[in-house]
Amino acid sequence: MFFQLKETPVKILDTYDKIYELVKAILHFECPDHRAQHHILYTANMQLEAYREAKDFYRRYDDPSYALGCLSREAYEQANKQFHQLSTIIRGYMHLSEDSKRDHFNHHFRFSKEKIDKMHQLFEQKHHHKLLKLEALFYERLKEDVAPLLTQFE
Repeated sequence: MFFQLKETPVKILDTYDKIYELVKAILHFECPDHRAQHHILYTANMQLEAYREAKDFYRRYDDPSYALGCLSREAYEQANKQFHQLSTIIRGYMHLSEDSKRDHFNHHFRFSKEKIDKMHQLFEQKHHHKLLKLEALFYERLKEDVAPLLTQFE
């Protein structure tokens, strides 16, 4: 008696799958303290609130007349940037969570398909980023590339 192994079909990822995977990876990187019993959006909103609090805190001490005041300005701008990027990523994740709109999103991203493909290929090779200790920088640049694509939804 001969046994035949069933060949598992290789799933070809479309643009929707790729951008959704990238957005999910960004959220998980942004929320390193995410726990399995919570939804990722709960943890992401907690992180968003932390950025808002940091933004409000440093805004009060913004004074260019002394060095720590300048540092407070830089910290405020950084917290503001992180807040807006994460907010955009969260909104994009919520839009992309509707699997029924897969065709709509594939159509929407048709002009950015090559860019998304390249970003996804780099993401799949993340073991190189860890080896060179570029992981944080990689995710920062990935957010900068993905956020403009997600702002087109609204």
